[in-house]
Amino acid sequence: MASKAKSVADLYAEYQRLRAEAKVLYDQADIILKRLVIVWKKDKTAKIDEKHYLQIEDKFRGSLKAFAPGFAHRYDLKEKAVE
Repeated sequence: MASKAKSVADLYAEYQRLRAEAKVLYDQADIILKRLVIVWKKDKTAKIDEKHYLQIEDKFRGSLKAFAPGFAHRYDLKEKAVE
């Protein structure tokens, strides 16, 4: 059974809905990342599982965040093996 082709209006509405949902998820992840960095700074050797710990690299350069509106663009999270 062939599906009915969606109109431009239908596709645009679906696109806008998905962008709104993605923004909400991005904002939630950003909030959690802020908390994670704060907690991580208190104990940089804390394990995330039995064999790994988290290393966070601050990639931010400069005093203004004009190029990176989201907090998430600032940090690079890496799993490192416990030796």
